[in-house]
Amino acid sequence: MIGLRWLLFYCVMGWVSLAEAKAEEFIPEGVSVIKAGDARFQLRSLGLEHQGPAVVLLSGPNEHWHSDSGWFALLQPLLATKYRTYAIDRLGQGLSSDVEDPSYTRFATDLSLVLLELNEPHVLLLSFASGSVSSLLVAHQNSDLTIQGMLLIDPDIPRPASMALYKGYPADWYKANLPKLLPALETGVWTERTAKKLQQERKLVQRLLPETYANQMDWTYFDFMAQQRLRLERQQSRAREIAAYAADLDLYQTLPLYTKRPVSVINSDFEQLQIKQNPEQKLQMMAWQQEGDDWSKQQAEGSGGQYIELKSSDHLVLFQRPAALMQAVEWLMASAVE
Repeated sequence: MIGLRWLLFYCVMGWVSLAEAKAEEFIPEGVSVIKAGDARFQLRSLGLEHQGPAVVLLSGPNEHWHSDSGWFALLQPLLATKYRTYAIDRLGQGLSSDVEDPSYTRFATDLSLVLLELNEPHVLLLSFASGSVSSLLVAHQNSDLTIQGMLLIDPDIPRPASMALYKGYPADWYKANLPKLLPALETGVWTERTAKKLQQERKLVQRLLPETYANQMDWTYFDFMAQQRLRLERQQSRAREIAAYAADLDLYQTLPLYTKRPVSVINSDFEQLQIKQNPEQKLQMMAWQQEGDDWSKQQAEGSGGQYIELKSSDHLVLFQRPAALMQAVEWLMASAVE
């Protein structure tokens, strides 16, 4: 449970006034903790009154490597008006258990256990960024799970130039420095810089949010997840997961295209900003963008899914282009019925 100290955190961050802070403990709507295997997972369930396949939301990182279900604070409530939805946080995220080895690879196994506990064998997997690693791993590895379709939003690209970029800085730095970094993080040495990043993220989302969706944005949930990122153990989990990322990618790039069910791919052009901001890596990043375009088209077309290109879009298209994402889910759900 989250108590007064977290409400005071909101005040310090400037997200609510002191008058708005209340002493009673609270957890946002739909949030629970479910036991699966030997661990506990944060689960946000919305729209449970609906029939049909469930939409399972799996998150990945932004530029600061924050990668929890806070990124679904707008999309999940929108989807829940039509579908049963679950946002599941990996171990080391939100209120999920702490472990020594959090990773996207481990989460592929954990996800199967969680869905078994939920009695949800028929699902549509929606993943953001590196969440594609877990989505495609579980799709290839779990024959008991009936996947109606997948929506990959700016997925990781299992191609040489992209892999080299992903495995470079900062992933290689975290891997090399993890033994020294973990005890340092326990002292709070990065808490102030983390808080500044949280403020930057909130301002970015406010700027990206279309005016027509402003009233549907669940800021309570967004802020709840943001303050979880500030906890020292969450800072350590983030470091552990980044250090394990190269191993995730090694397994991910061995997977063939998934063709058993339709896979739609949302492809923003967020790489353009990265290229502009990193001129010394221009050629490598241009190769990454081209590989992303090519692989995304191949994966979508080879599975009978949609390839959806979003121009002039931020990586956090979850907030900027919610209508396009809703339409993509609706198309996949219609395909599942046919």
